[in-house]
Amino acid sequence: KEKKPFLAVIWFHAPHSPVVAGPEYRAMYKSLSIEKQHYYGCITALDEQVGRLRSELKKLNIADNTIVTFCSDNGPARQGSPRQVGTANHLTGHKLSLREGGIRVPGLMVWPAKFPKPRTVTTPCVTTDYFPTILAALDIALPADRPYDGKNILRYIENTELKRSGGIGFLHNKGAWIEHRYKLYTHDGKNFKLYDIIDDPSEKKDLSKQFPEIKQRLIKDFNAWQKINC
Repeated sequence: KEKKPFLAVIWFHAPHSPVVAGPEYRAMYKSLSIEKQHYYGCITALDEQVGRLRSELKKLNIADNTIVTFCSDNGPARQGSPRQVGTANHLTGHKLSLREGGIRVPGLMVWPAKFPKPRTVTTPCVTTDYFPTILAALDIALPADRPYDGKNILRYIENTELKRSGGIGFLHNKGAWIEHRYKLYTHDGKNFKLYDIIDDPSEKKDLSKQFPEIKQRLIKDFNAWQKINC
């Protein structure tokens, strides 16, 4: 109403444990098990609320020039409730894991004024990319007095063939370092495995012996990143 730019961040609890859907949503899936009724019901309720948000943007006549992004913070859970029936399909791992099943999730962005036609970005992106991306959209330069994990992903949307520069680091008991094609994974910080996440997203084949130079380069980059961030 004040015709000023705004930022809204919405964190949905669903379908997090304990995974409880209202009776009207469970009824939509009454032919399924009670566990799936609750799980799918939670997701349907979440979808409905995202729809409310987008409808309101349209009513305000600002939908075309409002950036809406959506993603999960991790892969499907395998603990906390028998109602956690989500699956990462062929990917290895789940929530709390740094394998692809735990950290690879879909990410969506809608910005009709800038990108009127759909396109698919295959290079890895991460939520720390939001900050530099929003500043780039507003034509605001990043302060140069600190390091940044994130990248401006608008360039990847504009050119879907562009490969990510630098890597993405993860630390959660274990460690991972991800580039466009190769991923370094360690369960103890001492022993590392190397995967080709384009040809082998299920992480079935350790390429450490086949590409030792790539492995050592990624270890070096991963250790340098840890010194800055830990």
